[in-house]
Amino acid sequence: MGPTAAPCFRLFASAVALLVAVPAHAQILSLDEALRQAAGASGAVQGAVLDVRARTLKAEALSNIDGPSLDLTAFRGRLSTDLSLDTSRLSGVVGGIGAALPNLPIPEIPNSLEREVVTNLTSFGLVGMWPIYTAGRLDAVKGVAAGMAREADAERVEAEEKLATQVAQRYFQLLLAQRVVAVRADVTAGVAQHQRDAVKLEKGGLISKAERLRADVAFDSARSEEAQARSDAEIAQVALDRLLDARSQVRPATPLFVHSLPVGSLQSFISSGLRENAAWKKIASKRLLSEQALRLHGKEYSPTVLAIGNYNLNRGGERVVRSNWAVGVMVSVPLVHRINTGKLIEAAKLDQERVEVTARQAGRDIPTLIEKHWRALENARIQFLSTGSSVELARENIRLQTVAFQQGQATSLEVVDARLNLAKIETQRAQTAYNYVLALAQLLEAAGATQRLASLAAQADLHLPLDTPQ
Repeated sequence: MGPTAAPCFRLFASAVALLVAVPAHAQILSLDEALRQAAGASGAVQGAVLDVRARTLKAEALSNIDGPSLDLTAFRGRLSTDLSLDTSRLSGVVGGIGAALPNLPIPEIPNSLEREVVTNLTSFGLVGMWPIYTAGRLDAVKGVAAGMAREADAERVEAEEKLATQVAQRYFQLLLAQRVVAVRADVTAGVAQHQRDAVKLEKGGLISKAERLRADVAFDSARSEEAQARSDAEIAQVALDRLLDARSQVRPATPLFVHSLPVGSLQSFISSGLRENAAWKKIASKRLLSEQALRLHGKEYSPTVLAIGNYNLNRGGERVVRSNWAVGVMVSVPLVHRINTGKLIEAAKLDQERVEVTARQAGRDIPTLIEKHWRALENARIQFLSTGSSVELARENIRLQTVAFQQGQATSLEVVDARLNLAKIETQRAQTAYNYVLALAQLLEAAGATQRLASLAAQADLHLPLDTPQ
């Protein structure tokens, strides 16, 4: 078997062992699957998604606010009208006739007639209206709605990226805890064998009772450390299960990993962050909102021109005269406002200035944050690569110290120290791999590229074994 095939074979063997040992009720998830399940279970992400949909629908609802409207109107009721008729001329004429013909019975006619007329009224027609000129106010309203939708989408992206980092933290923290359990279990097994050897050597008179007691103490300490590691692993298991809202225990299928070569240059991540970071997207949405708000508040005293039309659908059968149709243009010019428009405009300008101040600060903070995580990533990668030979050396030292102890040339303390040194190196190596993965997740979040996390995990060429919980 070649040098390249050996690690692959060990990884395959570890995966097979995991599948065999996992209980039937366990849920085996890759990192990509865990990310998707967490997104479906996250209240923050789902709430942000719903907010995007709601604000998008509101923006779409206002998309034709500057278009025409047509209303069907209907009215049925009674109309009371006071009628006044001037009959003074008729009264004069009748009076002249009475003077000429005194014997003719002619009724007396008053100078005026007053009467209240009550009429049943039915109105049924169409009314149309079309804003011709609003000084850009309706366009500003649409811009505000679009800006609010963009802001909601930026908040969704931010929630998803934070969740991805949290999932990576808990997912690989469980793997780290399980690796520590496996290391501590190996130490316990090795010290137990050393204790049995010490008992035999004591019976044979080759070592003193004090040496055997040191082996007993080392065994008790190893069991205590293993119990603590198992407790830590159980806590990590619960944290991951609850984050994913899993009904059964989650078993990670993506191992702790490290890339032997850098995953990208610092400048490439900074360039990505200055385009894709969620903070930039929120700033862009707030910039649009402040611009449209200023545009809206600056037009309160501008005229509004509306085209209006009315068409009466029932023109006959009534005693009240009504028009058949009417078209025209209405102009409205505000003269006095109850709201201080000047202060609103000044406030909108201050909002714009605040957005630009925030943008300048983000332009400094985002590259700094990216560089911090990129350097942490590189430090972890170099540290992991530099400890590769230390494990083999520590294993060989255990073998030599064990043989020397059996021959009476080494003390029990030296054997135990050799095993603890191996455990320390393996634990540090696992911790370094975890630090690498966490720094990578944080770097991708700062660069606005958390969607690359699962693919980068799949492309990694260095892996730690997947440890089966015992």
